[in-house]
Amino acid sequence: MFKSARLRLTIIYCAVFFVVFWTFTLGLYFWMDNSFGEGYISQVKGRQTEQSGEFDFNDKSVETVTIAGDVAMGRLEWVLLILNGGMLLVIPPLAWMLTGRTLRPIETMYDRQEQFVSDASHELRTPLTVIQGELDVALKKERSPREYQRVLDSARQELGGLHELVEALLLETRAGEGKAMLAQDEVDIIDLLTETIERMSPLTVAKSGSLEFDPPTTRLVVRGSSIMLGRLFGNVIDNAVKAIDSGGHILVTAEAQGVHVLVTVSDDGHGMTQEAVAHSFDRFYQADDARARQGFGLGLAISKTIVEQHRGTITLTSEPGRGTLVSIKLPRKVST
Repeated sequence: MFKSARLRLTIIYCAVFFVVFWTFTLGLYFWMDNSFGEGYISQVKGRQTEQSGEFDFNDKSVETVTIAGDVAMGRLEWVLLILNGGMLLVIPPLAWMLTGRTLRPIETMYDRQEQFVSDASHELRTPLTVIQGELDVALKKERSPREYQRVLDSARQELGGLHELVEALLLETRAGEGKAMLAQDEVDIIDLLTETIERMSPLTVAKSGSLEFDPPTTRLVVRGSSIMLGRLFGNVIDNAVKAIDSGGHILVTAEAQGVHVLVTVSDDGHGMTQEAVAHSFDRFYQADDARARQGFGLGLAISKTIVEQHRGTITLTSEPGRGTLVSIKLPRKVST
């Protein structure tokens, strides 16, 4: 599809350029051709009169000027022919290259959209298939209240996962379109991290792990949405909790780095391969390790979008068996 669109766009580019160039060429040629006629001879006569104060312009002089005009027109024709020939060789490949650059972002966006739709469809299909299958089995014959209760509990659990997935998709889409940014307030990073860690601590305790945060004495403030930044830190810490084994440890730090605030979340969990690290911020990407056995693979993609909306950066480093470190850098609001 994009190859044919690129070819059509190249033809259009070439046609527009050649029409403009040939119009200019023909206009220049006819203007010069008229200029070297009677009008040109009259101009030469007038210039001679101005310079010498007298007019001495015989038939031989007219013939000389006419020949000179013919010679100039002949050279102009050669120049224009060479230019047109060169343009015929240069413009098509140049237009092909420019159309490629023009369509590349659109093609990339289209491919990502196709992949997104495919992945979302897959994630939605699985729980719907489970719900339909269990309901079909339950309705085939009379069953006990306990069996019906089990089916309803299972369906409710699957519907809860679907609700979470839809909410995550909506948030990621709105964040990508810049619609998820709410109020641009002054956000105290230390207070926000403290609240997030208190909220995430029960998950860590459930795995007999520890979640440590040693807040600095310096006040760290950024401008942005406390709701979105809370979601950002929650996603990153939640990933760390999923990565650790029983008794694992998670460390959260925050510090000022010049005009930026640096927040890090490190764990001593399973770690990730370099291939997984390279795709860690892709939508729906889930590596074949314990870190990605839960969720939908949207947490880090959403986190990256939120960070970019706040004009910051997020990086992830990891090695198998040696844990993972996520670093978030946000512009700092310095008090005046």
